[in-house]
Amino acid sequence: MPRPIGSRPRAARPLLLAAAGTLVGLGLVVAWMGQRADAAAQARPRVAWTLSAASNTVTIRLAPGSGPLGREVLARSRIVVSEGGKSGLSRAAPGRGMVRVPVPPGTQTQLRVQVKGPMPVAQALAVTVPPRLRVTMLRHTSGGLLIRTSGPLRHQPRRPLCGTDRISFPAPDEVIVAKSPDVCRARLRLTAQDGERATVRVTVSTLPETPLYSFASPAGRAIYITADDGWTPSSPVLATMRRTHLPVTAFLIEQAAQRNLAYWHAFAEAGGTIADHTVSHPNLTKLSLSQATLQWAQARLALGRWPGKAPVMGRPPYGAFDRTVAAAAYRARLKALVGWSATVTSAGIRTWNGKGLEPGEIVLLHWVPGLDKQLTKLLAAIHSQHLHPMPLTPASFAGTAPQWHTLGGD
Repeated sequence: MPRPIGSRPRAARPLLLAAAGTLVGLGLVVAWMGQRADAAAQARPRVAWTLSAASNTVTIRLAPGSGPLGREVLARSRIVVSEGGKSGLSRAAPGRGMVRVPVPPGTQTQLRVQVKGPMPVAQALAVTVPPRLRVTMLRHTSGGLLIRTSGPLRHQPRRPLCGTDRISFPAPDEVIVAKSPDVCRARLRLTAQDGERATVRVTVSTLPETPLYSFASPAGRAIYITADDGWTPSSPVLATMRRTHLPVTAFLIEQAAQRNLAYWHAFAEAGGTIADHTVSHPNLTKLSLSQATLQWAQARLALGRWPGKAPVMGRPPYGAFDRTVAAAAYRARLKALVGWSATVTSAGIRTWNGKGLEPGEIVLLHWVPGLDKQLTKLLAAIHSQHLHPMPLTPASFAGTAPQWHTLGGD
C-alpha cells in the first residue's frame, strides 16, 4: 500500500529525538561553561593604590574579586612591583595582598604591578608626587622666628611649641613662632596643602624682661613710700605732701584713676610720682603674654596722657609675678617693676623680716579711707628710725639686685 504524502518512517523519530537531546545538552554545557568563565572573571583580584605625600610612598593593595571564588583566589595570589624595568622592586607574600613602594617627590614614577597566582593580572601605574616642601627663608624678627616655605601650608591648630611660644600663620606660606619668656629649642613639623611635610629645627631666644625690685638703694638712709590702686583719693595726704614736700609714688589702676583725674593732676603737681598698676587689676600670671602686655601698655598710655608723662615703673597686682609678667612689662616699655618689703594697714606696720623699718625699704599702703592716719603712723616710725623718705625712680635701684619675692598683698 502506498504511504501518505508528507508522512515519515517511524524509525526516524527516535533519531530526531536523540539529536534534539544532544543539542539541548550541548547548550547546557555551553551555558555552564559561560557561567564558569563569568565566575572566574569576577573572582579575578583587583589592583588598588593610594599615594601618601606625607611619606612619599605608594601603597598598592589587592582587593578580592566578587563571588565565592574571590577570596580563595586572593589568598593564593601575590604582588610583584617593578619600576623602570627593574624586576622585583617590591614583593608581597601570598595572601598578604599589599606592598608599599617609596617614590621620589617632584617627579612621575612608572610602576608595573604584576599579580602572580591562579588568575594573573598586569597593570601599569603612573604616580605623580608633589614637589618636596622646602624652607625658603628662616629669619628672626621682633615678633619671633619667621619661616617661609616653598608652598602654601595647612593651618593646623597647634599647641604652643615650647612653653608659651605660640604658632601663627600670617600668610599662606609663612609661619611665625612667637617669642616667650622661655627659650625654645624644638622641631616644628609643617604640612603643605598637598600633603608634603617638612621638619624645621627651631631655636627661639627668650624675651627680654623688666626686673622686679622689692628693695631700693639705702643710700642716705632712704626709705620709699608707695600707695596702690587709687579708688579713694585723700585730701589730707595731698595736703601733707604739699606742706612737707613728702615724696609718694602712686601705683594707679587706670579704671580707678579715671574717676578722679583732677586729684591726680594735683598729686603730680605736688611732687607725687604716678606709676602703672594695670588697667583692671587682674592677676597677670593667669593671663597670656599678649593679654598681660595689654594690661601694662594700655594703663601706661592712659596714665601718661593725663599728667603728661608716661610711667616708667609698674607694680603687678597682688604681687603676682613670673617671667611672663616681666616680659610683658618689657614689651610695654616699663623700666622697673616694684614690689615691696613692708606694708602699712590699720593694724600697724609689717616688715618682710618682722623687725623695724630699715634703709632701702619700699613701703606699701593703699588709697583707702583712713590712709592719712596710716601715713601719719608710718612717718612717726620713719622719723624714730632716722630714715628719710626719697622719691622712687628707676635710678633708685642702681646697685640693687632684682628680687623674686614680695609680701602678699594687692
